[in-house]
Amino acid sequence: MKNTENARAYYGFDSGLWVTRPGTPIPAYPLPPIYDESGAFQPPGEEFFEVGWLSEDGPTQGRNRTVERFRAWQGNTIVRTAVTEDDHTVQVQCLEDNWVVAELRYPDSVSTTTDGITETIVGPQSGEDVRSGVLDLVDGGTWKRLFIPRLVVDEMGDVAHSAGELTFYDMTLLMKSHIMTVSGVERAVAFIENTNAAGRAIPAPPVEPED
Repeated sequence: MKNTENARAYYGFDSGLWVTRPGTPIPAYPLPPIYDESGAFQPPGEEFFEVGWLSEDGPTQGRNRTVERFRAWQGNTIVRTAVTEDDHTVQVQCLEDNWVVAELRYPDSVSTTTDGITETIVGPQSGEDVRSGVLDLVDGGTWKRLFIPRLVVDEMGDVAHSAGELTFYDMTLLMKSHIMTVSGVERAVAFIENTNAAGRAIPAPPVEPED
């Protein structure tokens, strides 16, 4: 049955992207829901820091799947497929020039602040800059909270300093697979999504009539 209440536009004020600092242990799951019982916003945890304002395009979730097709000789028929790559990403344009964004853009850099002046020494990246992340999406009273146990900055866009335009920092974050126990089952996890969206509720199985 069609239901317009299930159509979503996630851009509420409490929407945002949060990351931990490099070297921080993966936070314990489950995370708190976005709002408590009184309706107050709940940050994902003290380990997380928000990147701040994002561009009006908002975050873009991506998925890149590579499917290998195996064919039989008879009729060139596809008899089997196998997924050889399955990558999940989040692409964002950060508007704030803050220390959280700077750490993402300049991994392995050394920053110090003295008398209000921050010096950042940027050199070549020597290894992976692995963190955890949370993507919060809000539409009125409906929300999603995506917990990403392990992420790295996969791609960085150019930074244009143009007259009459906001400077933004374009980054694509890659969700790395992480083995963890969820609901008593050990499994590979790219991300875990929790939501209060009514349309996402799984219907209860039908009750079998008693004999």
